[in-house]
Amino acid sequence: MRALLLSTVAFAALAGSAFAADLPSRKEAPVYVAPAPAFSWTGFYVGADIGGSFASTSLANVANGWTSNSLNTSGVMGGGYVGYNYQINNFVLGLEGDFQGTSNNQTSTYFAPVSFGPILAGDVMQQKSALNWLASINGRLGIAYDRALFYAIGGAAWGGATASLADVSAGLFFPQSTTASGFDVGGGVEYAFTPNWVGRVEYRYYDFGNNNMFVAPAVTPFRLQNSVNSFRLGLAYLFSNPAPVVAKY
Repeated sequence: MRALLLSTVAFAALAGSAFAADLPSRKEAPVYVAPAPAFSWTGFYVGADIGGSFASTSLANVANGWTSNSLNTSGVMGGGYVGYNYQINNFVLGLEGDFQGTSNNQTSTYFAPVSFGPILAGDVMQQKSALNWLASINGRLGIAYDRALFYAIGGAAWGGATASLADVSAGLFFPQSTTASGFDVGGGVEYAFTPNWVGRVEYRYYDFGNNNMFVAPAVTPFRLQNSVNSFRLGLAYLFSNPAPVVAKY
């Protein structure tokens, strides 16, 4: 009798455990967390930059017998840029315009080899070249790796250049200026620290070829050739980046 009673209790306990295992769980369903959206480079942006520019300048004028003098100028540059990106898979196409002010200038001193107008052979001469500003309109092509963008850039460029000739012996000063046109090419890398703030490091090369300045042809016609290497750091704000998707329940 005792053995039968123990067997009955054991059977009831086993049956209760099996029944409890079949009951639905009372745990709450896990809260859905939406995955972070993939970063997109598509959108307008506006930024500012600062860096250094190094110009290789060749300057000649009639008062030195059209002998070319090299004036390799360097200085600080800074300005702003605005553009638009459009991303297709990992490729980013863009259009950008920028304007930079520069402090490039250099002066050389020599003796006039020939007489021309009021300038006499042997007079002490000072020749100065300056590059005051740079502007460009460029296309961009890049490859994006999430928040990093590696790109090439190139297009049309313009530069505001001035040249002056001073006859120190006679106390004469002949300034001239021109807006040179040419091209620029370069490349850089951008990184998005947030969905909207984007930093960049960029190298750019400008070439303006030969530019003739004949503001006062009877006195000091000039021939100026400029090329510029520049390195800059920039920070931009990217608009129209898609907002994160938030799940609603």
